[in-house]
Amino acid sequence: MKVSFSPKALKEFNSFEGLFDNPKSRLLPTLHLAQREFGHLSTEVIDYVAALLNLPSAKVMQVASFYTMLHKKSVGKYEVTICTNITCAMMKSRELLAHTLKKLNVKEKDMTQDKKFTIRREECLGACDKAPALRINDTYYYNVTPEKLDKILESLPS
Repeated sequence: MKVSFSPKALKEFNSFEGLFDNPKSRLLPTLHLAQREFGHLSTEVIDYVAALLNLPSAKVMQVASFYTMLHKKSVGKYEVTICTNITCAMMKSRELLAHTLKKLNVKEKDMTQDKKFTIRREECLGACDKAPALRINDTYYYNVTPEKLDKILESLPS
């Protein structure tokens, strides 16, 4: 499969050149753009980004593998990320994670059968004062209980 940005994404990529003078500085925004464009960062996408930035594929993969918000495989329409760091764990986030996995009948980091959800833990969401915290795509939720989570999940459009 030949991978290439759409004209709109290519225009956005080209705008990065005016913002960042070094290809390494353009790498993260380009990876985010590629993930938005292609859904995840497959080997072909990694190679494409490397070629665009004239960087080794290994360097691009190294960066893509470091950041948890960059995906190397497909994820569901909604990525539910539950903080399991110490404060959230003390407020039962690990039980919340187990509840979610059971409710959706899915294993951590896998996609539900309907491709709607991917559930994973995160080391920290930076919301210790509102624990337990979770993020669904780009929206944060605080003081989450299993009942509150069930209502949130049910309210999401298909």
